[in-house]
Amino acid sequence: MLSDRRLAAAFAGALLVPLALPSSPSTPASASPSVVDEKAIYMEHCAQCHGETGDGKGTTDLERPARSFLDGGYSYGNTRKAVLRSVVHGIPGTPMPAFAETLNGEQLQAVADYVIALGPPGTIVRPGDSVMEVGEQPVVVQGMMPAYREGGFREPRSVVVGFPNGTTFQYRKQDARLIAVRQGDFLDRKDWGGRGGQALKPLGALTWSTNDAYERANDVVDAKTGEALTRRITGTRIEGDSVWLSFDLAGPDGPDGSVSSLGGGHEIIRFVMVDDVPVAVRAIVAVSGTRDVRMRPIGSDGFATLVGTVDTKGTTGFFDVRAVSDGVFAVEQPDLPGLRFFVHASAWSDRLSTALIRSLIEND
Repeated sequence: MLSDRRLAAAFAGALLVPLALPSSPSTPASASPSVVDEKAIYMEHCAQCHGETGDGKGTTDLERPARSFLDGGYSYGNTRKAVLRSVVHGIPGTPMPAFAETLNGEQLQAVADYVIALGPPGTIVRPGDSVMEVGEQPVVVQGMMPAYREGGFREPRSVVVGFPNGTTFQYRKQDARLIAVRQGDFLDRKDWGGRGGQALKPLGALTWSTNDAYERANDVVDAKTGEALTRRITGTRIEGDSVWLSFDLAGPDGPDGSVSSLGGGHEIIRFVMVDDVPVAVRAIVAVSGTRDVRMRPIGSDGFATLVGTVDTKGTTGFFDVRAVSDGVFAVEQPDLPGLRFFVHASAWSDRLSTALIRSLIEND
């Protein structure tokens, strides 16, 4: 039970304040005009991973080879803006760092153009008029989405959240479940004249989809009975570089058409930077109404493996870190049962833990 809902909201907001990312590349006012050497910038900042010729055979030891630009095609969007976005913001879930604080605006444009020039002609395409793009702030869209996996059903009521770094989160509105994460361009929306009858087309590559273990860790339950309550998204708002999804809670005996009396809360989505790579961190804050509520306890039934702890250096104590899905970690403290963080990362590391601690302490 959360006896003080303000504590939960304040704590969630504090831990989720990321290291600042500039909203857009810009050239310092003091910089004098100069000729930008595209190749020199590439050789200094990119060749160690992608190779001197762009063949993906660099000198840096990576878990998997870097992309070969010579082959053409990019994993997360074949538009000029998509290539520039990857250089500016980095690519979450990969070793690709952000260069927004390393290079100025002219240099960022130059290295993106150099990378494009390494590929065969025709690789870069122009988006059509119906393509929705994410600018300097997140974008939230509601509508019908196709099945996120083969053999599935289309999702008639989806909430889709897109971030400037190319990450897209898809939720079911009726139960506030995160069901898919994509990376790349945002959406192709052709349903404007069809009153919602035509599905939105996701343009990014699918990088994560839900599973049973994550679903259990995602549950908000009645603290007394352990029975799962249904979350329903009731509203969204954008605050700076974060997105808030508000939800109501309902149980099997909840009154029809009015569920807010059982409780509610928020899901907050933001990013922290770890070695210049953006890492998604989501907080679910469940608040008691007519019932005491909490996140479903995890670990006791063996489905979520303990992989580490986060020591906040006396600020708020220790948090347990558990792997609840491939690429998703749950971070929680027993004293705050209505609060749980989900960190989207390929692996847990001391650097990631440090980034979360710093984010909390600097904003306490």
